[in-house]
Amino acid sequence: MNILFLNPPDINKISESTVDEKAHEYIESDDFGAFPPLGLMYVMSYLEKHAPHHKLFFKDCIAERVGHNDLKDYVAEIKPDVVAVTSFTISMIDVIIAAQNIRKIFPKVHLCLGGHHPIAFPFEAASLPEFDSIVVGEGEMVFTELVNRIEEKKSFTDIVGVYTKESIKRFQNTILKDRRFLNKVKVPPAYIDDIDALPIPNREYIKNIKYQSVVGVSSKLATLISSRGCPYKCTFCDVPIKTHRRRDPKLVVDEMATCVAQGYEEIHFYDDLFNITPQRVIDICDEIDKRGLKVAWDYRGRVNGIDEESIIRFKNSGGRMISFGIETSSEEGLRVLRKGSKLKQNVEALKLCRKHGIVTIADFILGLPHERSYEDVLKSVKTLTYDYDPDYAQFAILSLYPNTEVYDQAVAKGLIKDGKWNEWAMDPLNTKLKVDHWLEHVSMEQLVELQKKAYRIFYFRPSAIWRQLKQIKSFYEVKVKFKGALSVLGMNFGSIKSKPLKPDHQVPIK
Repeated sequence: MNILFLNPPDINKISESTVDEKAHEYIESDDFGAFPPLGLMYVMSYLEKHAPHHKLFFKDCIAERVGHNDLKDYVAEIKPDVVAVTSFTISMIDVIIAAQNIRKIFPKVHLCLGGHHPIAFPFEAASLPEFDSIVVGEGEMVFTELVNRIEEKKSFTDIVGVYTKESIKRFQNTILKDRRFLNKVKVPPAYIDDIDALPIPNREYIKNIKYQSVVGVSSKLATLISSRGCPYKCTFCDVPIKTHRRRDPKLVVDEMATCVAQGYEEIHFYDDLFNITPQRVIDICDEIDKRGLKVAWDYRGRVNGIDEESIIRFKNSGGRMISFGIETSSEEGLRVLRKGSKLKQNVEALKLCRKHGIVTIADFILGLPHERSYEDVLKSVKTLTYDYDPDYAQFAILSLYPNTEVYDQAVAKGLIKDGKWNEWAMDPLNTKLKVDHWLEHVSMEQLVELQKKAYRIFYFRPSAIWRQLKQIKSFYEVKVKFKGALSVLGMNFGSIKSKPLKPDHQVPIK
């Protein structure tokens, strides 16, 4: 069979901003880079290994800047029998448009929806008429089994983690308790105990696609994962898998070596939590050093998962950058968010990295429940900027998404109404949706203004500009940092940031 793995366009992605109508007046996370859909690639590579007789196709519409009309032409050319579509809830409008277009061309094609959205809204996802099945959880093994059953014309409704509109009904009134996942996962999910058994993603499918990071050093960027899941329970986070499973360091570095052999010059670890302990970092560095592997690499981590030895080893093995979830510069904020870290650890982690020449990114959230005024938020921003002084910072306005503790807290306080996400998920094309924020003390207008001010305060400092200029070592870095600067300038001055490439099938979002 011909099987297409699809990352759909994101032309109609729901904006986080409910104030500024112009997209360029609000910075979102994807303004800082484009990365391959690793989850989709893992599923594809597992199928390729265990059912090699199928012909596989991969299309990343976002990275390849492919709109819906071009996607239709591509689908008509390859004639798929099965299409696996990855998804995030905020991108469901384009997911459905893509599915409808494919169905019009090939009425009998089997459309399967996976990714984050079916985990968050399994019943709503299964009810969508555009899809024949959904996968809830980790899809590598169950999707392969699903494809085998489809090929053999056998029933697949007994596969744990695979559901249809009819088969999911048996869990409608069931309370599911699975400690491996967030409590909000409502149906038995697919889960893989031994992630070492998974083949590494076949990057031949993306070798001609340019992925990049605004804070990266090369256009030849590979993304890897060394683990899955995160055991921490931060109130704002909806990472569904709460067990932390680590790959064997030897296998991790095997994959790094493969990437280097394929011409990649920079490796970005995209784990939910890379440095669960300092020793975990050291173990991977040991393997890198044994092999004499030379490559720049970075990871996302926690401030309480580093020590001086792990930082020194990281630096000496090619490590250049760590992204930390700082979130807030108040002790009260850390308690409210249940971060499991202290302000002292935030400061010490950033200073330790600076001491040993490690570039740092601080992820920061504005509009948190403990912030009782405009001045509270601004004070927190200035503390991060002048006292913490990371190399880079991302400032996000807290959005209240279902399946998070902070969402439930907002519902309990009467700040937002529960259930509207479920209603929207049943019919994303025709149902109005407004993203909620914690507006108990600070208005949305003020938060948008504060986000703009935060970027100005942080990046327009002479010391910050000079530091970033000193870090530049290639023309590529000039280009990507110029792009990042345009995002900041466009947000503040309104006419610089570019529009989406292919605006076909734009749906007004009300």
